[in-house]
Amino acid sequence: MTSTTPNIMPIEDIEVMARRIEAAAQKQVAIDIARLKAMGKPIHYEIGKKLVREEANGQKFEYRLLADGSEEILEELH
Repeated sequence: MTSTTPNIMPIEDIEVMARRIEAAAQKQVAIDIARLKAMGKPIHYEIGKKLVREEANGQKFEYRLLADGSEEILEELH
């Protein structure tokens, strides 16, 4: 006979698991960013409402994404 009672974990266990998952995700993001930079590729992210393109050499630019998918550099960020 199969139990239909859900197996509910205590809140503490869920919080510990969430912290472990978040730490693993942050580690993977750092690995992926390092790999992209090693390949000479830029990374893209947001600071507030600004779209940022960071080159492999560390230069940062605010950019706008155009309708055709291309990027227009607006200014260098320091």
